[in-house]
Order: sequence, then structure tokens, then C-alpha cells
Amino acid sequence: MDDKGFFREIIDIYIQRFDIKENTKRSYGKMLAQFAEFADGLPNLPTRQDVMAYREQLKSRLRAASVQKHIVVIRGFYRWYYIEGFGPNAAEGVKGMKIESDFKRESLSLEAAIKLLNRAKRYASKSIIGKRDHALIALLLTTGLRTIEVERADVDDISFVDETKVLYIMGKGHDEKDAYVKLSPEVYSLIEEYLIERQDGYKPLFINHTKPYQGTRLRTRMISMVVKEMLRDIGIDDPKYSAHSLRHTAASLALDLG
Repeated sequence: MDDKGFFREIIDIYIQRFDIKENTKRSYGKMLAQFAEFADGLPNLPTRQDVMAYREQLKSRLRAASVQKHIVVIRGFYRWYYIEGFGPNAAEGVKGMKIESDFKRESLSLEAAIKLLNRAKRYASKSIIGKRDHALIALLLTTGLRTIEVERADVDDISFVDETKVLYIMGKGHDEKDAYVKLSPEVYSLIEEYLIERQDGYKPLFINHTKPYQGTRLRTRMISMVVKEMLRDIGIDDPKYSAHSLRHTAASLALDLG
């Protein structure tokens, strides 16, 4: 097999190992396949200059937000490619596109929030990743936590306060876990189901479940991806709606539901 055939095979391995849902794998696979097609026209494997040239090619036919998605995916692939020892990180230092954020994040309606939870519940019956995502989205929707607060949460941060289950958190600008949010019985039950199935002893509350990242802490980027993909699944594909929207939704639902 020549270098370019091997390069395509490595891309396939990367996609299969990624800890995301199948529709996201297809989307990422399509973007990387397009990059591999570009690479086929090069005399050698892509260099940093080639990745930048590809970015310019994308700019000529795609919107800035779409170009940014492609570059983010390519950078993620090359980080893994380098860490696994396949070769140099050809995307290191390659900048993406500046996206103008002239809009405010929107909260979900009660109907959309229920639809989101129901869709997450459907995935929960299929895999441990589904159970994780169901518990994660329920936690975000009912507590209004920031993604960084969820990332920092550990299993041992779940405790009791006045006979109520709570999750201690390290809030924004804090250097210790000196605040907490109450967990409803329903949300605690979802978290408990997820942890029981894990049976792994890992410290983080939410972890990755595929190699080579098995057991590592679920970072804010992946938390945001989980939410965005679930929102797309229920027909909401708009930059105004994101993981941060769930924080706004929690506040508005608290008002709407008393």
C-alpha cells in the first residue's frame, strides 16, 4: 500500500475510534474524505503549507462557518495522528476562520426541551454513550451548569445537603468546589444508571468511552458537540442554539414551571 492509501486508511481508523454518534462520524468522515481527495493531488503527504492551501480553497466555495468546521475537524485528526505516532502534525498552528458572533444565544421552548430529553432517552437504551449523553443533557437542562463546571465535576462531588442529593461544583472564577446545585431525583437516577453501567472507578463524572481516550475526562468541546448533535437530531441546527442555550433554558423553565 502506498503512503496515500495508508493515509486514507488512517483517516478511517480515526473516525471509527471517535467517541461520537454515527451521524457525526459520517459528517466528519465526509469532511476528511474531501481533504484526502485534495491530498491525492499532492506529490507527497500534506504539509502545513498544504493544509493552509486547502483552507484557502475551501474559502473560495464555502461560508466562513463551514470552513471553520472543516479546519477544526482536520486539526483534531492531525493531533491524534501525531500523538499516535503516524507522522508530524501538519495542521499545527493553522488558523481557522473568524466567525462574527453578532447574535445572542437563545433558550429552548418547553416543548423543545422535552423533545430534546426524549431524544436523549431513546439513545440511552442503545449504549453507555447514550446513557452518558442522556444524563449530561438532563443535568444541563435542570441545573443551568456551564460546560466547564460539568467538565470539572467528579463522581465524588455528588453528596447530600439536608437529605437532598447535590453536585458540588467549581464555579467560574473559583479555585475550589465551594458551591453546589441540587439534583432532582430523576436526574440523579439517570446519573446513577450511567455510573452503575460504567463500573470503572474513574474519577470524572463524565468520561470518554472509546479508545484511545477511554476513561479520560469529557472536555467542554465534546460536551458542546454532544448537545449540538442532539439538537440537530430534533431539527434545531442554528448557531443561536448551543450547550449554553441549555443554561438559559434552565433559568426560563424554572420561571415557567414555578
